[in-house]
Amino acid sequence: MKPGDLVIRKVRNEPDFRLAAAVEQRSRLGHGFILSRQMSGKPAHPCITVFYPKTGQIYDIAESLMEVISESR
Repeated sequence: MKPGDLVIRKVRNEPDFRLAAAVEQRSRLGHGFILSRQMSGKPAHPCITVFYPKTGQIYDIAESLMEVISESR
């Protein structure tokens, strides 16, 4: 994942995965563009800052919770 990539929230059917939250976020926010990558959280883990055009909002989220739809050039 890199800035400029088009991403969307993953929906996985696995134990300990918050399925309802993932489905709700994917529906409400739609796709987004990665603005930046950074390490954050406790313990520190790879995160991305995503802009969602559908809502005009920007959120930080763990990379592992997102999937790339289309890579930037």
